[in-house]
Amino acid sequence: MSTRDLGANAMANDFAARPVPGSDSGQASDGIQVIDGGQVGDGVETARADAASAFATCLRRIAACEWPDLPVAARRRAAMIVADNVSAAFSAADEPEVVRARQLALSEGDAGAVTILARGRPLASRRDAASINGLTMGWNELDEGYRKAVCHGGLYVLPALLATAEARGASARDVLRALILGYEIVARVARAWRFPDLRLHPHALLAPVGAAAGVALLRRLPADELIAAVAGAAALGMAGPFNQAVQGALIRNTWAAHGAAAGIAAVDHARAGIGGLASTPYDVYVTSLGTTTDLSAFDDDGDWAVCAGYQKINACCQYAHSSIAAVEALIARTPALLDGDAVSAVRVWAHPLALKLDNRQPSTTLAAKFSLPHAVAAAIVHGHGGVAAFDSASLSDPRIARLRQLIEIVPFDAVRPAPHDRPATVEIVTAAGADRETCWSAPGGPDLPFDEQAIWRKVAALCAPVAPSAAGVLERLAQVAVESGDGAMSLSLSSTWSASLDAMFAEPQR
Repeated sequence: MSTRDLGANAMANDFAARPVPGSDSGQASDGIQVIDGGQVGDGVETARADAASAFATCLRRIAACEWPDLPVAARRRAAMIVADNVSAAFSAADEPEVVRARQLALSEGDAGAVTILARGRPLASRRDAASINGLTMGWNELDEGYRKAVCHGGLYVLPALLATAEARGASARDVLRALILGYEIVARVARAWRFPDLRLHPHALLAPVGAAAGVALLRRLPADELIAAVAGAAALGMAGPFNQAVQGALIRNTWAAHGAAAGIAAVDHARAGIGGLASTPYDVYVTSLGTTTDLSAFDDDGDWAVCAGYQKINACCQYAHSSIAAVEALIARTPALLDGDAVSAVRVWAHPLALKLDNRQPSTTLAAKFSLPHAVAAAIVHGHGGVAAFDSASLSDPRIARLRQLIEIVPFDAVRPAPHDRPATVEIVTAAGADRETCWSAPGGPDLPFDEQAIWRKVAALCAPVAPSAAGVLERLAQVAVESGDGAMSLSLSSTWSASLDAMFAEPQR
């Protein structure tokens, strides 16, 4: 299926003659439908009908997949996504704002028995736990992401999914299945409807969609209810401007949190017969927000979205990772560049997505994580892009502050197709001369995956202060995830997700 032209010249079609389960059911007899006081011609109705059909067909196909249908690579990758996101949540558990938000939820929220991923394993209601865990999973920018579109599928699916799984006594296998399939749905929605520029942040728009998909799949809703829930969740997205991340407005960190709660609500509503139409996503993204459309994203292409994700060791927006990799290569070649004392000028040729990350005076850690000048300056000072490069101390570090003002950012003109679509060239000037390095693709993506042991070291380091046993449990989950689905499952995979949490928070064995 090729990209569909959504202009006024699209062929007219009688929408009523092409019913789609969960879609609009009628239109005026003359083929013109009135929307918001304006007339919309048949061409737009054809586009809406095509989008509704593609969306509904895709969700039905995905929902029919069972554990034995899922390839080993997707199962293991799903377990790694759980590890990335759970450890990312632990990494932010002691951030001052997170601590206050958690205290308020525990003191003023509803009582419950669902785990908040924090020291001591506090318990809250399903929605409060999902919301707080959504807040923390994305806080330090160490969660994974999807490489083919602007989408953090694990962050969108997991907070609501894990909270629901614990509340319902679901197995670890059921969690991984719902994650793989929920990730598939939100990633395909992200690919189907795109903004030509970074206007709205995907966390705001897509977190409810991923949350609803994961919960609905875990609960095994009938296909019509799944469609109604996910479509309804699309209409619950938030107007979250992307520039809030660049400016460091911490409200950006709440979008995944609110998306988790909204996704849970969307499923509950759909079960009561209160849902969206299969055409609702089209009306949200195209009619209301003006995105482009590529319905081929809903085709059965044999690919699994979880296998097209990237992982992070750098604690910042992925758009800056190629610049950090270039800095690390320059320092490896010339160790005297470390600390930045000898540096007199820096030029960065940045790919289009990174050009918006232009804040030279970040006032919060979030702003630092979305500042290309800060990322490059901190990488020069620290020699890496880890947590210390973007913590609160880094904001006032005089070495980083000086370098931020020296950095010139210019467009990278020769961007290639993916995976070389996010390159960077960094040139560092000292009294000894200038040296330049180009990174076409940052490590961590499907084309240049990290060594798995490096990821487990990251997971262990992030978990250790909060739940020292968690890293071993998460690594074991990845090992058993590849076992047969024909009844020969290991006890670890068939046991409940709650049992996995028990093991994570258990005292380490001496």
